[in-house]
Amino acid sequence: MTPFAAFLIVLSAALHATWNMLVKKSRTGLAIYATLCTVGAAWTFPVRFFTPLGFFSQPPAFYGWLALMLVSEFSYAYGLLASYRRLDMSVAYPVMRSLPILMLAGLTTAFGFGKPLSPTAVTGMCIAFAGCLVLPFSTFSEFRLSRYFDKSFVFVFFVALGTTGYTLCDSQAQKVLVEAARAAGVEAPKAVLSVTYYSYRSLLLAAAMWIAVLCGRRSRAEAASLFENRSWTPLLAGCCSSMTYVLVLVAMHFVTNVAYVQAFRQAGLLFGLAEAVFVLKERCTAPKLVGTALILTGLALSTL
Repeated sequence: MTPFAAFLIVLSAALHATWNMLVKKSRTGLAIYATLCTVGAAWTFPVRFFTPLGFFSQPPAFYGWLALMLVSEFSYAYGLLASYRRLDMSVAYPVMRSLPILMLAGLTTAFGFGKPLSPTAVTGMCIAFAGCLVLPFSTFSEFRLSRYFDKSFVFVFFVALGTTGYTLCDSQAQKVLVEAARAAGVEAPKAVLSVTYYSYRSLLLAAAMWIAVLCGRRSRAEAASLFENRSWTPLLAGCCSSMTYVLVLVAMHFVTNVAYVQAFRQAGLLFGLAEAVFVLKERCTAPKLVGTALILTGLALSTL
């Protein structure tokens, strides 16, 4: 991983923690997530008038990865909103961000996506994963693996599965886009390729989410309430959400294996913990501090 990629991912991690804090604080449902997606679709919409990569001229594999991405995003959104209704951010956020580390490393290794991970990187990911697991507890004596099988944590697993799925799908879809551009003799900077892909991705996702909102009576009422109250929270969260993932998509071009991106994004846990404690007024415990130290150590090793 290059220093530039590391910088992009750390900035992305800070924005990611911020929009999660805003969603947790708002206590709303699918309508707010649909709004987040709409903000991303809106600010990247003009890109389609300048990009040399047409949406309908891509290989079939591109659309297949996009379809799988949508399924993963719905799993992510459902799990995220349900988790924040039942758990504190300082509990849910570390677990939902830690599980995809090993999931994605296992998938990329099993299917041969990217350069094989080094033993040092795998060790670092395991250490970061261990740090994430101890974060949710008030004291070390409370640590029980059975805690993660509580019904509230079922929704966290949906988030982890969704995160793993869309990260892998987006990485592969971008590779198809780049290869198609080269085959067509199209020259474009990597940032343009990433923003182009995000524009297509966000438009499809926003449309799918709003269809889901309109299909539910409760979600329609929540959407109406957001518009009536003229709340700025969804718009601010949407700006943070869209920018965080564009930065990740750009960073994917500067790493040899997408699992490095997923591991280093866990820096967001540090920002998430700080915002949970200082903004949401949640407790800061010894396990959270030790877990944070383990995450830092693991992240350092995973980039070597």
